[in-house]
Amino acid sequence: MERWLSDFDGFNRHSVEDALRRAAAGLSSIRDFQAKLDVYRSPLQQALKQFEEQQSAQQIMLRDLDVHSRLREMVAAAGGFRSTLSEVLAGASETFREVQERAEEARKLSLPHTLEAFRTPTSDLSVRMLALGNARMLESQTHLDFFNQASALSDMIDSVRRINHGFSDAVSAFRQAQLPVFDSLSTYRSFFDGAGLVLPRWPKVRLLSAAEKRRRFRDRLKTKTEPAHVKRAKSLVHRYELTLRDILDDVMAREYGEDWPDARLPLCDCKDLLGKWKKRGGDVLEHADYAHYGRIMGHPDHFAAIFANAFADPEMVLSIMKAAGDLRAASHHGRSFTPEDLRDLRVTWKTIESGLLVLTDDYEIIV
Repeated sequence: MERWLSDFDGFNRHSVEDALRRAAAGLSSIRDFQAKLDVYRSPLQQALKQFEEQQSAQQIMLRDLDVHSRLREMVAAAGGFRSTLSEVLAGASETFREVQERAEEARKLSLPHTLEAFRTPTSDLSVRMLALGNARMLESQTHLDFFNQASALSDMIDSVRRINHGFSDAVSAFRQAQLPVFDSLSTYRSFFDGAGLVLPRWPKVRLLSAAEKRRRFRDRLKTKTEPAHVKRAKSLVHRYELTLRDILDDVMAREYGEDWPDARLPLCDCKDLLGKWKKRGGDVLEHADYAHYGRIMGHPDHFAAIFANAFADPEMVLSIMKAAGDLRAASHHGRSFTPEDLRDLRVTWKTIESGLLVLTDDYEIIV
């Protein structure tokens, strides 16, 4: 200390020593206060914990009080609902009592003799009256009488399985009854619907956009895909019919010359085919149908000179060509064409093929 103080020769030595003594005394006081604080720290912490627990309990109590308040409000509301429900039930009971009375009155009203057998039972009539939703519609005796007749007519329509004179007489009698007068068409509809005579409704209309119409059209096209057996039938007919034309043209040209269409078609009732060919050009048989094939092959002169070697008689040729034509029309024109039809088509063309083979050359010239 003495050596440290020697460094402050320029200062008042006694003042520095006095300041150091005061600082040491202050530090001692702080240590004493800290020791006393440690003594009270544990009780303070315990008191703080108790205070927090009391606060939590108080919040729980407040929350319970809020729940109890809400429960009291719900009980009060339930009481109001019970009162309203009682009023509604009382009103419904009164309405049902009035409807029953009106149904009993309707039971005493007379009906046309054709409808008497179909009089609606009182219980069912009460239900139909309730369905009206407006009991005042039946306050008038005229309205009640007409409702009673309409209900009986509805029951008659539901039970009759055959229209007879009794049915017609009942409808005529109902049409002569006095029709009630209402303010609107919807009231008439409700009246007749309640009696069981349900009137038709006009359908709702919605405008279709161009995109939706196009989408529906595409969906429709997807459902029209050709079945596999129809595709095979078209391919089969295409190949066989072209072959038939080639052989038919060859044998007719060999027998009657290259100008056989001009000379022979008018003779076998094929003037229409000749006219199409003259107008459109091309090969003459490109414009022929199966009836033309049958007439050309079945003509007596043509058959005797050419086709008798392959077929038994002209009638057989006409029958086979008609069958082939009918099956071709069904497969190519979107008509009903079943796998069984494909079977018959194959058998028919196989039969024609057997005859065409006889008409082809047995030899060929080898050069």
